[in-house]
Amino acid sequence: MSETLHTLAAGFPAKADADWRALAEKALRGADFNSTLGRTTADGISRGGTMFTRPQGSGAVDAREKDVFLPWGMRQTLVEATAEDANAAALADLMGGVSELELKLDPNGQTGLNAIDIDDMDAALKGVDLSIAPVHLDTVLGQGTHAHTLLALYARRRIDGEGLRGGLGLNPIGRAARQGGALDPECFNKAKGLVDLAQAAFPQLTIFRADGALAFEAGASEAQELATMAASVAAYMRLMGDSGLDANTAAQAIELRLSADADIHLTIAKLRAARRIFARIVSSFGADGDAIRANIHAVSACRMLSAKDPWTNLIRNACAGFAAASGGADAITIRPLTDAIGRPSGFARRVARNLHILLAEESHIGKVTDPAAGSYLHETLAENLAQSAWALFQEIERRGGLAAAFAEGWLQGEIAKAREAKLKRIAEGEEIILGVTKYPDPDPRAVETTGPWPLIEEPETALKPVFLAEQFEGAE
Repeated sequence: MSETLHTLAAGFPAKADADWRALAEKALRGADFNSTLGRTTADGISRGGTMFTRPQGSGAVDAREKDVFLPWGMRQTLVEATAEDANAAALADLMGGVSELELKLDPNGQTGLNAIDIDDMDAALKGVDLSIAPVHLDTVLGQGTHAHTLLALYARRRIDGEGLRGGLGLNPIGRAARQGGALDPECFNKAKGLVDLAQAAFPQLTIFRADGALAFEAGASEAQELATMAASVAAYMRLMGDSGLDANTAAQAIELRLSADADIHLTIAKLRAARRIFARIVSSFGADGDAIRANIHAVSACRMLSAKDPWTNLIRNACAGFAAASGGADAITIRPLTDAIGRPSGFARRVARNLHILLAEESHIGKVTDPAAGSYLHETLAENLAQSAWALFQEIERRGGLAAAFAEGWLQGEIAKAREAKLKRIAEGEEIILGVTKYPDPDPRAVETTGPWPLIEEPETALKPVFLAEQFEGAE
């Protein structure tokens, strides 16, 4: 008995964009084609009004095989001000299904834990098995000090360093951007010392965070976010090269941090574009093999959240989590629904971590290696985003690199233009924020928090996060 395989498309003539457009215009029945179907991203990239085909040179984005039981690192951020509260939140998160912790540190105790010494950090992580629950640091001030403290804690607990995972979260360029000043060269010198120390005792730790989300939260477009990430990668690859690390080791010591928002398709394309950009940059330094595969941490975007009606943030976060998982993120953080208001309650934290479980165990996203593979829409968007971001990245490099671009204020100015343009589109109704500028709840229900975020005065030149909905929630 023989079997014959038949190609389903055999015998049908190939269709061109003009054929599709004729059918689309017929279906529109006189409605304007461009205003109805023609859409572009903030970077002017077409995402509608055309028939998508596979872009030349596109292909796999090096998606990893997923663990069906833990398809991505389910990372929750601890923002509590005291070690006791942080520890209670950490244990509850781990018992509730979280697999990784991000410890937000703040020497002033305003937006995170004031861990001034090893005993404070030890108390915050009391009862946490650091050998199986990776800890990542997130801090602006005192990055080097806190990194040293975490390494000392590992040594105090006599943890086998060879297989230990987690991250120091060093991002001195991002720190300078958040503070609105020039990078202190001494930060790079201190970072080199930490590179040597971490690699000698804990070779699996990620050391640097190439943070594109920092720009996105300030209002950047997707291409600007990717370009910021790319310029960070280049800067930290150079720094580690100067420290004597080979290109493969250096590439694997970088974690990318990108935002995921409610625009599912654009987020998927952005993560796919990030992999291409990362691979190209580290390859140029000499990395090859598995080392060119990016390690991506996707965080649900803060800027999309609503303070007036926080319950709608559940939908936004679910969309962002779905997009991040479909885009192949290695670790995902889903923010509590109250992040636009204040510190989360236990309820808000529980809902955030449950979204991970719903996505992995009920939506079964984790059972598919690359859900977007073969989608010409995502491949085309990813290719065009990568091209646009690469052009901006080259401009940043021409200006002396990311630190110089931030120091002169040029990049902040470009991001401000993108932010104002987006706010203008929202104000004019070209873009909508569901539940805010359209279909608002006339009687929104409050959500409990454990206290408001403090008001922190920052220099005008600082790259500050922005809540887009906040601009419109006071309007009647």
